[in-house]
Amino acid sequence: MDPIIGRDEDIRKVEEILSRKTKNNPVLIGLPGVGKTAIIEGLAQRIVRGDVPSNLKDKIIYELDMGALIAGAKFQGEFEERLKAVINKVKNSNGKIIMFIDELHLIVGAGRTQGSMDASNLLKPMLARGELRCIGATTLDEYRQYIEKDAALERRFRKMIIKEPTVDDTLAILRGLKERFEAYHGVKIHDSALRAASYLSDKYITDRYLPDKAIDLVDEACALIKIAIDSVPSFLDELRRKVMHLEIEKAALSKEKDQGSINRLQEIDKELKDKKVSLDQLEQDFLKEKAAIEHIQDLKTRLEQAKAQLEQYQLAGDFSKAGELQYSIIPNLEKELESNENLKKTERLLKEDVTNDDIATIVAK
Repeated sequence: MDPIIGRDEDIRKVEEILSRKTKNNPVLIGLPGVGKTAIIEGLAQRIVRGDVPSNLKDKIIYELDMGALIAGAKFQGEFEERLKAVINKVKNSNGKIIMFIDELHLIVGAGRTQGSMDASNLLKPMLARGELRCIGATTLDEYRQYIEKDAALERRFRKMIIKEPTVDDTLAILRGLKERFEAYHGVKIHDSALRAASYLSDKYITDRYLPDKAIDLVDEACALIKIAIDSVPSFLDELRRKVMHLEIEKAALSKEKDQGSINRLQEIDKELKDKKVSLDQLEQDFLKEKAAIEHIQDLKTRLEQAKAQLEQYQLAGDFSKAGELQYSIIPNLEKELESNENLKKTERLLKEDVTNDDIATIVAK
């Protein structure tokens, strides 16, 4: 999972509702893309780290896949049987399992056929008795359209409005995700690009919401730079084509005997010799630089994996391996990464930096 930045207050609110004696089923209501699911991922990460109240420390969050439950349920009662099996597993866990239902409105009418009940009617008795602890997420429009109309279901949940993050909050989220994007795409993201993604997406992309639209901008910009790195640079491709055209012209003129053709042939030989020298040098530089970029990407990936392993060993209490990672492996990787990046600060053929201009280009499309 990606690190969850700037959602501490929302995560604490979820913890407070889950800790209540009654109406301890939070439903996160907010616009698409504001980070409802990310808040639950943040809660799951806190539970793994043990950074939650004592009554939540042994809990496990399971996400209910309503589509998988409904898929292939051809006969009457088949869907109900599947859902009851899931519910019984949650019930038999003695409160250890918390069920997360993304797109909560889907439970209203899900699996309903003539003579059968929908998912909400199967869940309501257990929610009323406190045998099932559930977290839901949906948009405000769908909550009003589906959940509020069923008063018995609506009163089992505690509403929690999730606001769209501000531009500054979005910038903090992007800075937290920066290393992940750099390691995945093998590029270098400037802070100016993150600032541009936050401000330009807020100003010009009006049909979507922060932080989702800003994250998508950065991801797309990184992908475009990555494609450019993997492709042959335009100037190198142009030189190759020029050499090929000269070779074709030379082959055609070699059959001619007139003085003009002979003179042109001599010019072509000289031009070909110069261009081939330039082409060979450029191709060597291109391959060398591409290999250096791939090596840096490999170092970033290994560094990210080492940091993830460090956190796992710390949680597991394996301090011997954690110490080796923290004081030996990670510092060595960081030192090697820094030295390789410094070597590449000379004049380069390939563009591997994501800047504010790249973000602006995507927004302008």
